[in-house]
Amino acid sequence: MMTRRTVLTSGAATAMTAGAPDPLAGLLTGDGDPGLAVPAWAATAGPARRGRPAFARAEGLANIAAGRAMTVDTPVRIASISKLVATLGFMTLVEAGKVALDDDAGDILGFRLRHPLFPAERITPQRLLSHTAGLRNGPSYPVGFGRPLDAALTPGGAQWDDGAWFGPAGEPPGEWFAYADVNVAVIAQIIERISGQRFDRFMTERLFRPLGLDCGYNWSGVSQAARDRAGALYRKAPSDEGPYDPAGPWIAQLDETVPTAPAIAHPRASEAGERSLDSYRPGENGFVFSPQGGLRASAADLGRIAALLALGGGPLLKPATLARMTTPVWRYDERRPNGDAYGGSILAYGLACQTLTGAAGDSLFDGCEGWIGHPGDAYGLTSGLWVDPKTGRYFTYVITGEARSLKANRGRSGFTRQEERLAGVLAGA
Repeated sequence: MMTRRTVLTSGAATAMTAGAPDPLAGLLTGDGDPGLAVPAWAATAGPARRGRPAFARAEGLANIAAGRAMTVDTPVRIASISKLVATLGFMTLVEAGKVALDDDAGDILGFRLRHPLFPAERITPQRLLSHTAGLRNGPSYPVGFGRPLDAALTPGGAQWDDGAWFGPAGEPPGEWFAYADVNVAVIAQIIERISGQRFDRFMTERLFRPLGLDCGYNWSGVSQAARDRAGALYRKAPSDEGPYDPAGPWIAQLDETVPTAPAIAHPRASEAGERSLDSYRPGENGFVFSPQGGLRASAADLGRIAALLALGGGPLLKPATLARMTTPVWRYDERRPNGDAYGGSILAYGLACQTLTGAAGDSLFDGCEGWIGHPGDAYGLTSGLWVDPKTGRYFTYVITGEARSLKANRGRSGFTRQEERLAGVLAGA
Protein backbone atom coordinates (compact mmCIF):
# COMPACT_ATOMS: atom_id res chain seq x y z
CA MET A 1 0.00 0.00 0.00
CA MET A 2 1.31 3.45 -0.92
CA THR A 3 1.73 5.88 1.93
CA ARG A 4 0.39 9.37 1.44
CA ARG A 5 1.38 12.70 2.87
CA THR A 6 -0.67 15.85 3.16
CA VAL A 7 0.80 19.13 1.98
CA LEU A 8 -0.96 22.31 3.06
CA THR A 9 -1.26 24.58 0.05
CA SER A 10 -3.21 27.84 0.05
CA GLY A 11 -4.92 26.82 3.25
CA ALA A 12 -6.25 23.47 2.00
CA ALA A 13 -5.02 19.89 2.00
CA THR A 14 -3.35 18.39 -1.05
CA ALA A 15 -2.88 14.62 -1.09
CA MET A 16 0.32 13.42 -2.76
CA THR A 17 2.11 10.11 -2.88
CA ALA A 18 5.10 10.18 -0.53
CA GLY A 19 8.44 9.99 -2.24
CA ALA A 20 7.03 10.28 -5.77
CA PRO A 21 8.06 13.10 -8.10
CA ASP A 22 5.67 16.02 -8.15
CA PRO A 23 3.83 15.70 -11.50
CA LEU A 24 2.99 19.39 -11.47
CA ALA A 25 6.50 20.64 -10.73
CA GLY A 26 7.56 22.87 -13.57
CA LEU A 27 4.02 23.66 -14.76
CA LEU A 28 4.50 27.30 -13.79
CA THR A 29 7.80 27.64 -15.67
CA GLY A 30 6.89 25.42 -18.61
CA ASP A 31 9.71 23.10 -17.52
CA GLY A 32 12.11 25.74 -18.77
CA ASP A 33 10.29 26.50 -22.03
CA PRO A 34 9.05 30.11 -21.83
CA GLY A 35 6.44 29.34 -24.49
CA LEU A 36 4.78 26.87 -22.10
CA ALA A 37 5.09 28.98 -18.95
CA VAL A 38 2.03 30.40 -17.17
CA PRO A 39 1.83 33.33 -14.73
CA ALA A 40 -0.32 31.41 -12.23
CA TRP A 41 -2.65 28.47 -11.79
CA ALA A 42 -5.01 27.12 -9.15
CA ALA A 43 -6.91 23.85 -8.89
CA THR A 44 -9.14 21.77 -6.64
CA ALA A 45 -10.24 18.15 -6.86
CA GLY A 46 -11.73 15.32 -4.91
CA PRO A 47 -14.73 13.14 -4.23
CA ALA A 48 -17.73 15.38 -3.60
CA ARG A 49 -18.84 13.24 -0.66
CA ARG A 50 -15.78 14.36 1.36
CA GLY A 51 -17.29 17.82 1.80
CA ARG A 52 -13.93 19.46 1.14
CA PRO A 53 -11.31 19.11 -1.60
CA ALA A 54 -8.82 16.27 -1.42
CA PHE A 55 -6.55 18.44 -3.56
CA ALA A 56 -6.22 22.23 -3.44
CA ARG A 57 -3.14 23.95 -4.76
CA ALA A 58 -2.07 27.21 -6.40
CA GLU A 59 1.18 28.62 -7.73
CA GLY A 60 2.42 31.87 -9.27
CA LEU A 61 1.31 35.47 -9.03
CA ALA A 62 -2.33 36.48 -9.23
CA ASN A 63 -1.27 40.06 -9.91
CA ILE A 64 2.25 40.51 -11.20
CA ALA A 65 2.38 44.30 -10.75
CA ALA A 66 1.25 43.99 -7.12
CA GLY A 67 3.35 40.90 -6.42
CA ARG A 68 0.26 39.17 -5.01
CA ALA A 69 0.36 35.38 -4.79
CA MET A 70 -2.21 33.14 -6.43
CA THR A 71 -4.39 31.05 -4.11
CA VAL A 72 -7.31 28.69 -4.61
CA ASP A 73 -9.47 31.55 -3.27
CA THR A 74 -8.34 34.07 -5.91
CA PRO A 75 -11.35 35.17 -8.02
CA VAL A 76 -10.77 35.47 -11.77
CA ARG A 77 -12.96 35.90 -14.82
CA ILE A 78 -13.66 32.24 -15.52
CA ALA A 79 -14.91 32.63 -19.12
CA SER A 80 -17.41 30.10 -20.51
CA ILE A 81 -17.88 28.07 -17.35
CA SER A 82 -20.12 31.07 -16.64
CA LYS A 83 -22.61 29.55 -19.10
CA LEU A 84 -22.95 26.33 -17.11
CA VAL A 85 -23.38 28.30 -13.88
CA ALA A 86 -26.04 30.57 -15.42
CA THR A 87 -27.90 27.49 -16.61
CA LEU A 88 -28.02 26.06 -13.09
CA GLY A 89 -29.90 29.23 -12.14
CA PHE A 90 -32.20 28.94 -15.15
CA MET A 91 -33.00 25.32 -14.33
CA THR A 92 -34.41 26.36 -10.95
CA LEU A 93 -37.11 28.17 -12.95
CA VAL A 94 -37.69 25.09 -15.11
CA GLU A 95 -38.03 22.93 -12.01
CA ALA A 96 -40.50 25.41 -10.50
CA GLY A 97 -42.64 25.23 -13.63
CA LYS A 98 -42.06 28.90 -14.50
CA VAL A 99 -40.67 28.09 -17.95
CA ALA A 100 -40.44 25.03 -20.20
CA LEU A 101 -37.48 24.07 -22.33
CA ASP A 102 -39.66 23.92 -25.45
CA ASP A 103 -41.33 27.32 -24.92
CA ASP A 104 -41.08 29.92 -27.68
CA ALA A 105 -38.35 32.27 -26.45
CA GLY A 106 -39.85 35.20 -28.32
CA ASP A 107 -43.13 34.85 -26.46
CA ILE A 108 -41.24 35.32 -23.19
CA LEU A 109 -38.90 38.06 -24.41
CA GLY A 110 -41.67 40.27 -25.74
CA PHE A 111 -40.29 40.51 -29.27
CA ARG A 112 -40.44 38.12 -32.21
CA LEU A 113 -37.29 35.99 -32.25
CA ARG A 114 -36.92 34.01 -35.45
CA HIS A 115 -34.06 33.02 -37.72
CA PRO A 116 -34.70 35.12 -40.85
CA LEU A 117 -33.95 32.14 -43.13
CA PHE A 118 -36.05 29.70 -41.06
CA PRO A 119 -39.03 31.76 -39.86
CA ALA A 120 -41.15 28.67 -39.15
CA GLU A 121 -38.60 27.28 -36.67
CA ARG A 122 -39.18 28.26 -33.05
CA ILE A 123 -36.17 29.33 -31.00
CA THR A 124 -36.56 27.63 -27.63
CA PRO A 125 -34.57 27.62 -24.37
CA GLN A 126 -33.37 24.09 -25.15
CA ARG A 127 -32.05 25.16 -28.53
CA LEU A 128 -30.43 28.26 -27.04
CA LEU A 129 -28.67 26.33 -24.27
CA SER A 130 -27.55 23.55 -26.62
CA HIS A 131 -26.25 26.10 -29.17
CA THR A 132 -28.58 24.70 -31.84
CA ALA A 133 -30.83 27.78 -32.14
CA GLY A 134 -29.13 29.14 -35.25
CA LEU A 135 -27.71 32.21 -33.50
CA ARG A 136 -24.18 33.57 -33.96
CA ASN A 137 -22.14 36.36 -32.37
CA GLY A 138 -22.65 39.26 -34.78
CA PRO A 139 -19.83 41.55 -35.95
CA SER A 140 -20.91 44.27 -33.49
CA TYR A 141 -20.96 41.82 -30.51
CA PRO A 142 -21.87 42.42 -27.70
CA VAL A 143 -24.90 44.64 -27.15
CA GLY A 144 -23.99 47.19 -24.50
CA PHE A 145 -25.99 48.70 -21.65
CA GLY A 146 -28.29 51.44 -22.92
CA ARG A 147 -29.43 49.47 -25.94
CA PRO A 148 -31.98 46.60 -25.91
CA LEU A 149 -30.98 43.09 -26.93
CA ASP A 150 -33.52 43.08 -29.74
CA ALA A 151 -31.39 45.74 -31.46
CA ALA A 152 -29.26 42.82 -32.67
CA LEU A 153 -31.94 40.18 -33.14
CA THR A 154 -34.75 41.94 -35.00
CA PRO A 155 -34.61 43.35 -38.55
CA GLY A 156 -33.86 47.06 -38.64
CA GLY A 157 -32.33 47.12 -35.16
CA ALA A 158 -29.30 49.30 -34.46
CA GLN A 159 -27.07 46.19 -34.34
CA TRP A 160 -28.89 43.96 -36.83
CA ASP A 161 -25.66 43.67 -38.85
CA ASP A 162 -27.58 42.57 -41.95
CA GLY A 163 -28.72 39.43 -40.14
CA ALA A 164 -25.19 38.27 -39.26
CA TRP A 165 -26.37 37.28 -35.76
CA PHE A 166 -27.90 34.22 -37.47
CA GLY A 167 -26.29 31.32 -39.30
CA PRO A 168 -26.40 30.54 -43.05
CA ALA A 169 -29.02 28.52 -44.90
CA GLY A 170 -27.02 25.30 -44.71
CA GLU A 171 -27.02 25.28 -40.89
CA PRO A 172 -30.66 24.83 -39.83
CA PRO A 173 -31.84 25.50 -36.26
CA GLY A 174 -32.46 22.39 -34.21
CA GLU A 175 -29.85 20.36 -36.07
CA TRP A 176 -26.68 22.40 -36.39
CA PHE A 177 -24.40 23.07 -33.38
CA ALA A 178 -22.65 26.45 -33.46
CA TYR A 179 -21.21 27.69 -30.19
CA ALA A 180 -22.18 31.35 -29.63
CA ASP A 181 -22.20 33.55 -26.55
CA VAL A 182 -25.39 35.31 -27.59
CA ASN A 183 -27.42 32.20 -26.76
CA VAL A 184 -26.80 32.63 -23.05
CA ALA A 185 -27.42 36.38 -23.20
CA VAL A 186 -30.92 35.52 -24.46
CA ILE A 187 -31.33 33.02 -21.60
CA ALA A 188 -30.28 35.69 -19.08
CA GLN A 189 -32.93 38.00 -20.50
CA ILE A 190 -35.52 35.22 -20.22
CA ILE A 191 -34.52 34.77 -16.56
CA GLU A 192 -35.11 38.48 -16.00
CA ARG A 193 -38.46 38.48 -17.77
CA ILE A 194 -39.73 35.55 -15.73
CA SER A 195 -38.26 36.46 -12.33
CA GLY A 196 -38.56 40.24 -12.53
CA GLN A 197 -35.00 40.44 -11.16
CA ARG A 198 -31.74 41.55 -12.70
CA PHE A 199 -29.78 38.51 -13.81
CA ASP A 200 -26.84 39.20 -11.50
CA ARG A 201 -29.06 39.52 -8.44
CA PHE A 202 -31.10 36.46 -9.40
CA MET A 203 -27.91 34.37 -9.55
CA THR A 204 -26.75 35.63 -6.18
CA GLU A 205 -30.10 34.79 -4.60
CA ARG A 206 -30.65 31.41 -6.30
CA LEU A 207 -27.12 29.98 -6.38
CA PHE A 208 -24.26 31.89 -4.82
CA ARG A 209 -25.77 32.80 -1.46
CA PRO A 210 -27.24 29.31 -0.83
CA LEU A 211 -23.83 27.78 -1.60
CA GLY A 212 -22.00 30.33 0.55
CA LEU A 213 -20.00 31.68 -2.41
CA ASP A 214 -18.48 35.15 -2.59
CA CYS A 215 -18.61 35.45 -6.37
CA GLY A 216 -20.66 37.21 -9.02
CA TYR A 217 -21.10 38.23 -12.63
CA ASN A 218 -19.03 41.26 -13.62
CA TRP A 219 -18.09 41.59 -9.91
CA SER A 220 -21.74 42.08 -8.90
CA GLY A 221 -22.23 41.17 -5.26
CA VAL A 222 -18.56 40.32 -4.71
CA SER A 223 -17.14 41.64 -1.44
CA GLN A 224 -14.23 44.06 -1.30
CA ALA A 225 -12.20 41.43 0.52
CA ALA A 226 -12.58 39.06 -2.45
CA ARG A 227 -11.86 41.86 -4.93
CA ASP A 228 -8.65 42.57 -3.05
CA ARG A 229 -7.57 38.99 -3.90
CA ALA A 230 -8.47 39.33 -7.60
CA GLY A 231 -6.39 37.66 -10.26
CA ALA A 232 -5.47 39.44 -13.50
CA LEU A 233 -5.41 37.67 -16.86
CA TYR A 234 -2.33 37.80 -19.06
CA ARG A 235 -0.85 37.07 -22.45
CA LYS A 236 2.64 37.50 -23.80
CA ALA A 237 0.97 39.57 -26.49
CA PRO A 238 -0.93 42.86 -26.62
CA SER A 239 -4.16 41.00 -27.48
CA ASP A 240 -5.54 37.72 -28.77
CA GLU A 241 -4.39 38.62 -32.29
CA GLY A 242 -0.76 38.81 -31.14
CA PRO A 243 2.01 39.01 -31.95
CA TYR A 244 3.09 36.66 -29.16
CA ASP A 245 6.60 36.88 -27.73
CA PRO A 246 7.18 33.86 -25.44
CA ALA A 247 10.43 35.38 -24.19
CA GLY A 248 8.76 38.71 -23.45
CA PRO A 249 6.90 40.02 -20.39
CA TRP A 250 3.40 39.13 -19.29
CA ILE A 251 0.94 41.78 -20.49
CA ALA A 252 -2.24 42.23 -18.46
CA GLN A 253 -5.42 41.76 -20.51
CA LEU A 254 -8.12 42.14 -17.86
CA ASP A 255 -8.69 42.78 -14.14
CA GLU A 256 -5.25 44.13 -13.29
CA THR A 257 -7.38 46.68 -11.47
CA VAL A 258 -10.97 45.94 -10.48
CA PRO A 259 -13.89 48.20 -9.54
CA THR A 260 -14.30 49.07 -5.89
CA ALA A 261 -17.26 47.34 -4.24
CA PRO A 262 -20.12 47.52 -4.95
CA ALA A 263 -19.37 48.82 -8.48
CA ILE A 264 -20.03 46.51 -11.44
CA ALA A 265 -18.12 46.32 -14.72
CA HIS A 266 -20.33 46.18 -17.81
CA PRO A 267 -20.32 46.99 -21.54
CA ARG A 268 -21.96 50.31 -22.49
CA ALA A 269 -23.57 51.45 -25.71
CA SER A 270 -23.33 55.06 -26.88
CA GLU A 271 -27.02 55.56 -26.06
CA ALA A 272 -26.28 54.97 -22.36
CA GLY A 273 -24.80 58.44 -22.00
CA GLU A 274 -24.64 59.28 -18.30
CA ARG A 275 -27.31 56.73 -17.44
CA SER A 276 -26.60 54.78 -14.23
CA LEU A 277 -26.83 51.00 -14.07
CA ASP A 278 -29.31 51.53 -11.23
CA SER A 279 -31.82 52.51 -13.92
CA TYR A 280 -31.50 49.16 -15.69
CA ARG A 281 -34.85 47.44 -16.18
CA PRO A 282 -34.89 43.62 -15.89
CA GLY A 283 -35.55 42.09 -19.28
CA GLU A 284 -33.87 44.92 -21.20
CA ASN A 285 -30.56 43.39 -22.32
CA GLY A 286 -29.24 40.00 -21.28
CA PHE A 287 -25.67 40.90 -22.25
CA VAL A 288 -25.23 43.59 -19.57
CA PHE A 289 -24.01 41.27 -16.80
CA SER A 290 -22.00 39.00 -19.15
CA PRO A 291 -23.71 35.66 -18.42
CA GLN A 292 -21.67 34.12 -21.21
CA GLY A 293 -18.27 34.59 -19.57
CA GLY A 294 -18.18 37.32 -16.93
CA LEU A 295 -18.46 35.33 -13.70
CA ARG A 296 -15.67 36.16 -11.26
CA ALA A 297 -15.03 33.08 -9.16
CA SER A 298 -12.10 31.17 -7.69
CA ALA A 299 -11.00 27.59 -8.19
CA ALA A 300 -12.45 26.87 -4.74
CA ASP A 301 -15.79 28.46 -5.72
CA LEU A 302 -15.88 26.32 -8.85
CA GLY A 303 -15.17 23.29 -6.67
CA ARG A 304 -18.31 23.96 -4.64
CA ILE A 305 -20.34 24.20 -7.85
CA ALA A 306 -18.73 21.03 -9.23
CA ALA A 307 -19.61 19.21 -6.03
CA LEU A 308 -23.23 20.30 -6.53
CA LEU A 309 -23.22 18.58 -9.92
CA ALA A 310 -21.41 15.54 -8.56
CA LEU A 311 -24.03 15.12 -5.82
CA GLY A 312 -26.92 15.18 -8.29
CA GLY A 313 -27.95 18.82 -7.84
CA GLY A 314 -28.98 18.76 -4.21
CA PRO A 315 -30.09 20.83 -2.44
CA LEU A 316 -30.77 23.30 -5.28
CA LEU A 317 -32.04 20.98 -8.03
CA LYS A 318 -33.65 17.57 -8.18
CA PRO A 319 -31.54 14.82 -9.78
CA ALA A 320 -34.00 14.53 -12.68
CA THR A 321 -33.68 18.26 -13.42
CA LEU A 322 -29.90 18.10 -13.37
CA ALA A 323 -29.96 15.00 -15.56
CA ARG A 324 -32.05 16.86 -18.11
CA MET A 325 -29.47 19.64 -18.14
CA THR A 326 -26.41 17.42 -18.41
CA THR A 327 -27.63 14.78 -20.88
CA PRO A 328 -26.36 15.51 -24.42
CA VAL A 329 -28.90 17.09 -26.74
CA TRP A 330 -26.43 17.22 -29.61
CA ARG A 331 -23.65 14.84 -30.69
CA TYR A 332 -21.25 15.42 -33.54
CA ASP A 333 -21.82 13.12 -36.50
CA GLU A 334 -18.66 12.80 -38.57
CA ARG A 335 -20.53 10.89 -41.29
CA ARG A 336 -22.88 13.82 -41.81
CA PRO A 337 -21.30 16.87 -40.21
CA ASN A 338 -23.96 18.56 -38.13
CA GLY A 339 -22.07 21.38 -36.47
CA ASP A 340 -18.86 23.17 -35.70
CA ALA A 341 -17.13 20.95 -33.15
CA TYR A 342 -14.97 23.82 -31.85
CA GLY A 343 -11.76 22.39 -33.21
CA GLY A 344 -12.86 18.89 -32.27
CA SER A 345 -12.94 19.65 -28.56
CA ILE A 346 -16.78 19.67 -28.30
CA LEU A 347 -18.38 16.46 -29.52
CA ALA A 348 -21.38 16.07 -27.19
CA TYR A 349 -23.32 18.90 -25.57
CA GLY A 350 -26.38 19.22 -23.34
CA LEU A 351 -27.79 22.42 -21.85
CA ALA A 352 -24.63 24.51 -21.42
CA CYS A 353 -22.95 21.32 -20.29
CA GLN A 354 -20.42 19.33 -22.30
CA THR A 355 -19.93 15.56 -22.11
CA LEU A 356 -16.45 14.29 -22.89
CA THR A 357 -16.47 11.32 -25.27
CA GLY A 358 -12.80 10.33 -25.11
CA ALA A 359 -12.40 10.77 -28.86
CA ALA A 360 -9.25 12.45 -30.11
CA GLY A 361 -10.50 16.02 -30.02
CA ASP A 362 -12.02 16.01 -26.54
CA SER A 363 -9.66 13.52 -24.85
CA LEU A 364 -8.68 15.89 -22.07
CA PHE A 365 -7.24 13.00 -20.03
CA ASP A 366 -7.15 9.22 -20.18
CA GLY A 367 -10.47 7.72 -19.11
CA CYS A 368 -12.41 10.97 -19.52
CA GLU A 369 -15.36 9.41 -21.35
CA GLY A 370 -18.64 10.32 -19.63
CA TRP A 371 -17.26 13.20 -17.55
CA ILE A 372 -19.42 16.33 -17.74
CA GLY A 373 -18.74 20.02 -17.28
CA HIS A 374 -17.45 22.98 -19.23
CA PRO A 375 -14.17 24.55 -20.38
CA GLY A 376 -13.39 28.24 -20.70
CA ASP A 377 -10.90 30.41 -22.54
CA ALA A 378 -10.75 34.20 -22.90
CA TYR A 379 -8.31 37.07 -22.31
CA GLY A 380 -5.47 34.59 -21.80
CA LEU A 381 -7.29 32.41 -19.27
CA THR A 382 -8.06 28.73 -19.69
CA SER A 383 -10.33 27.05 -17.17
CA GLY A 384 -12.21 23.82 -16.56
CA LEU A 385 -14.89 22.33 -14.34
CA TRP A 386 -15.31 18.57 -14.78
CA VAL A 387 -17.34 15.96 -12.92
CA ASP A 388 -17.65 12.17 -13.14
CA PRO A 389 -21.35 11.59 -12.38
CA LYS A 390 -20.73 7.87 -11.86
CA THR A 391 -18.19 8.22 -9.05
CA GLY A 392 -18.90 11.73 -7.74
CA ARG A 393 -15.34 12.87 -8.37
CA TYR A 394 -14.63 16.33 -9.71
CA PHE A 395 -11.86 18.78 -10.46
CA THR A 396 -11.60 22.47 -11.32
CA TYR A 397 -8.73 24.62 -12.54
CA VAL A 398 -7.89 28.13 -13.69
CA ILE A 399 -4.74 29.03 -15.63
CA THR A 400 -4.33 32.78 -15.90
CA GLY A 401 -2.16 33.37 -18.95
CA GLU A 402 -0.91 32.24 -22.35
CA ALA A 403 2.64 32.65 -23.63
CA ARG A 404 1.56 31.43 -27.06
CA SER A 405 -1.71 31.54 -28.94
CA LEU A 406 -4.24 28.83 -28.13
CA LYS A 407 -3.78 27.35 -31.60
CA ALA A 408 -0.02 27.07 -31.09
CA ASN A 409 -0.45 25.59 -27.61
CA ARG A 410 -2.80 22.70 -28.35
CA GLY A 411 -1.87 19.33 -26.93
CA ARG A 412 -2.82 15.92 -28.26
CA SER A 413 -6.51 16.97 -27.96
CA GLY A 414 -8.25 20.26 -28.65
CA PHE A 415 -7.27 21.45 -25.15
CA THR A 416 -3.98 23.10 -24.22
CA ARG A 417 -0.94 21.16 -23.05
CA GLN A 418 -1.18 22.73 -19.60
CA GLU A 419 -4.83 21.72 -19.26
CA GLU A 420 -4.05 18.14 -20.28
CA ARG A 421 -1.22 17.98 -17.73
CA LEU A 422 -3.36 19.35 -14.91
CA ALA A 423 -6.37 17.20 -15.77
CA GLY A 424 -4.28 14.03 -15.89
CA VAL A 425 -3.24 14.64 -12.27
CA LEU A 426 -6.50 16.06 -10.95
CA ALA A 427 -8.71 13.28 -12.32
CA GLY A 428 -7.01 10.84 -10.00
CA ALA A 429 -6.84 13.09 -6.94
